[in-house]
Amino acid sequence: MTDPRAVDRIDEVWGDPLSWEAAGWQASRLPAVRRMFNRHVTGEAETDAVTWFFRRVARERPLPLGRVLVLACGGGELERSLIAEGRVREVVAVDISARVIAVAEAAARDAGITGIRYRTGDMNALDVDGPFDAVFSSSAIHHCENLEGLFAVIRRVLVPGGWLFLDDYVGPDRFQWTDAQVLQINRLLQLLPDRMVHNMAGYTRRGFDRVGADVVAAHDPSEAVRSRDILRVMADHLTVEVCRGYGGNLLHLVLSNLAQHFDPDHSGDPSGPEYLALLIEASDHLRATGRCQDDFAVAIARHASN
Repeated sequence: MTDPRAVDRIDEVWGDPLSWEAAGWQASRLPAVRRMFNRHVTGEAETDAVTWFFRRVARERPLPLGRVLVLACGGGELERSLIAEGRVREVVAVDISARVIAVAEAAARDAGITGIRYRTGDMNALDVDGPFDAVFSSSAIHHCENLEGLFAVIRRVLVPGGWLFLDDYVGPDRFQWTDAQVLQINRLLQLLPDRMVHNMAGYTRRGFDRVGADVVAAHDPSEAVRSRDILRVMADHLTVEVCRGYGGNLLHLVLSNLAQHFDPDHSGDPSGPEYLALLIEASDHLRATGRCQDDFAVAIARHASN
């Protein structure tokens, strides 16, 4: 069980979704970046990972799925889309932050979406009643320290043959980037003009460096606590059908709090897409030549029915 003081800190950090991009947008806000990620995961720039997952499911059984679990749901966008798009009938969504649960409940209510039951829950000591046809983790499990316990619960609550969809950060624990990664990030930042490296909080994003693991933990005790172990522990408990890395080790950091500069509709800068295309090309090249690892991955795993 997470220490109550840590829960209070996590609630403070994640309880207000509007604060998450107060200093600027993140890379995934940009359609071109999402298309790049899609290419690496699904092979099709216009097909996102969730759509790809449901195509896989539909080869075995008709949709919608009946009852699913969403871990660390945050503001609730994923479960609202699952219901609204007719992909599932019922969702149980959990998050350790009571504040963000309240935000998610209000958003579902305002959208007129029913079929979602929200509850506070700690992934380190998850207490949910199955069965579930699928479990969804989107940027969730890297906040869990007790991976063995969590994956044991996932296996227990899944129906035989049930699915886990995982889309998560699986890079270095506590964001302890390698020296080579830091070097490449700074090289990419140097390609950008001054106007594109200032965030909305007034800081200049040149001279990027990692901060100590203790600083990361002080900001959020759950942040990337055992991220490097996620895929290994998952494979110990479930049958992994497919796992595809999609980078994120460079652009996720280069564009952090700066991505708004590359959307001309927002920034008014027509050169934004050209610079973004250069960054994407460089990132793809470094990834293809093995000079940077994948810090993010999508996996589909199963509760083996035999």
